[in-house]
Amino acid sequence: AIFEALARADAPRLVLHFVALHHAAATLLYGGTQPQRDRHLPAIQRGAVWCQGFSEPGAGSDLAMLSTRAASVDGGYVVTGQKAWASLAMYADWCLLLARTDPQAAPRKGISYFLLDMTTPGIDVRPVKQATGEEHFAEIFLSDVFIPADCLVGPANQGWQVAQATLAAERGETI
Repeated sequence: AIFEALARADAPRLVLHFVALHHAAATLLYGGTQPQRDRHLPAIQRGAVWCQGFSEPGAGSDLAMLSTRAASVDGGYVVTGQKAWASLAMYADWCLLLARTDPQAAPRKGISYFLLDMTTPGIDVRPVKQATGEEHFAEIFLSDVFIPADCLVGPANQGWQVAQATLAAERGETI
């Protein structure tokens, strides 16, 4: 009944805002800094679209096997890699992104969690056509993408813990 009422009112499709409302907001409340919350939570309320850059080719949803790399540079990080099955990434303003910042660390360590502005140079989003003809998912290719240091969520190399909070929110658990 709710979805029918929204459709009759020609309201925006809620699916576009699912990651923003459930994953991004919960993540920011759990591990975001106050400036990150001040910037992004009002934008989420205004309708900013977010996607999630966790899964990768060759790793699937096994986050411990991430191969996307983020190298620390002056003022932030430079990220190179690929994400797969990013729901509605072709419409996203921002991305919740996991990348390996310490390749020598144990699989669940050395991962950092970033907020990625999807208008940043070096990002190529390619929709994936499904058998139904729909393009709900996309691949995200990252080529030397600069992410400012203030877009790191939680401490460097501690992204696994932040990601667990995101995934808990995705499953409907309280964080």
